[in-house]
Amino acid sequence: MQQVGKVERRVIGVGSKSERPAIVLKTSDGHFVLRRVGGNAFQDQELERLVGQTVECEGDVHGGYMFLARKVTPVEG
Repeated sequence: MQQVGKVERRVIGVGSKSERPAIVLKTSDGHFVLRRVGGNAFQDQELERLVGQTVECEGDVHGGYMFLARKVTPVEG
């Protein structure tokens, strides 16, 4: 599956024991916690560098809220 969207940093799980900052992918379908296959689940420097950029991701949605990406490519222009 492919998704195109903007990479953002935001707090997820607000008001719960799981509240934490996370990198999310904002798409026309909604917001997904963005993780890379093989990347650090809590602090992925590769994704941190993409905050604010529009990207194309190839991967799968898990649990309806997480996009697990096999490939993340910045979109030019």
